[in-house]
Amino acid sequence: MSVVELIKQLKALPAREREKVFLAILALDQESPAPRVTKRVKWPDIEARAKRIFGDRVLPNLVLLEREENPF
Repeated sequence: MSVVELIKQLKALPAREREKVFLAILALDQESPAPRVTKRVKWPDIEARAKRIFGDRVLPNLVLLEREENPF
């Protein structure tokens, strides 16, 4: 059932019945637990770690070197 069909059926109800439906929906909303507060994930700084390990050295791109050595 789509939302549009549901709204049409709600409009067809008498005012008192509509009010009961809305109060039931509000009661469900109040019973639901509060949303969890999620902590932000602290991702490691990969660039800083690589600099700590390798220093200022520039490593060769082995894939490109392999492609230069073996022509198609």
